Amino acid sequence: LLLAQLTLLVQFLKVMLARKLFVFLIIALSCFKLLRFAGAKLVQEEVDALEEIMRTMGSTYWKFNADSCEIDAVGVTPVLPKNAEHNIDCQCNNENNTDCHVVRILLKNYNLPGVLPPELVKLPYLQEIDFAYNFLNGSMPREWASLKLTSISVLVNRLSGEIPKELGNITTLTYLSLEANQFSGAIPSELGKLINLQTLMLSSNQLTGNLPMSFTGLINLTDLRINDNNFNGTIPNFIQNFKRLARLEMHASGLDGPIPSNISVLNNLLQLRISDIQGPSQGFPNLSNMTGI
Repeated sequence: LLLAQLTLLVQFLKVMLARKLFVFLIIALSCFKLLRFAGAKLVQEEVDALEEIMRTMGSTYWKFNADSCEIDAVGVTPVLPKNAEHNIDCQCNNENNTDCHVVRILLKNYNLPGVLPPELVKLPYLQEIDFAYNFLNGSMPREWASLKLTSISVLVNRLSGEIPKELGNITTLTYLSLEANQFSGAIPSELGKLINLQTLMLSSNQLTGNLPMSFTGLINLTDLRINDNNFNGTIPNFIQNFKRLARLEMHASGLDGPIPSNISVLNNLLQLRISDIQGPSQGFPNLSNMTGI
């Protein structure tokens, strides 16, 4: 009986210790976030730039805490829309621990009615932007070409005009999503310079012309989607170069067949969607090598 009581006591102590450790970790993480900005602050030029950016995007409300790098209020109404997401990530200089800089902006599902802000160039350390699911209109600012962005997402907005060729200068890009807008014209060949690109999503626009031959060099692509467009010409043979592709979607893209037989070399494909192809009747290539589909 004594042994059983001792066993229960040991188990109880273990549970209590685990709970205290969990609480300690939560407190430690909270303190870490505060200490990360202790003695450090977002530079005033970037605080001012953020205010300009929000005004350009059509935000009526804007309140930002430069000490903690947190948004207190943003949007067109005092009440947040359903599913709205916002965040601004700042990174502090490890050398002097005094200056912090904006590296990421997330503003999704806010119904923002403005335009894409050229003022992003005033945030020289910016790496990622996500302005998805808003009512942003107009064209993409060519000024963004001077930034070292790794990720751009503007899907589901009301953007129009041609995709600026200057985007090809942002060779740091690994993720580019322009889906579900009203972009028109041909894809600029300059996008073929984005050799680090892993995800390219252009579906549901009004794009025309051929897929540029410069895309041959986009060998790091893992996700390519060009559904629901008005492209011309045939499905290019250079798709065989995209050997890292895990997802390929070309539904109702406007491209003609035949489907290149060399598509079968894409052994990493997990999702393949090709339908509504124009041109003569044809057989589907042998996909027996694609064991992941």
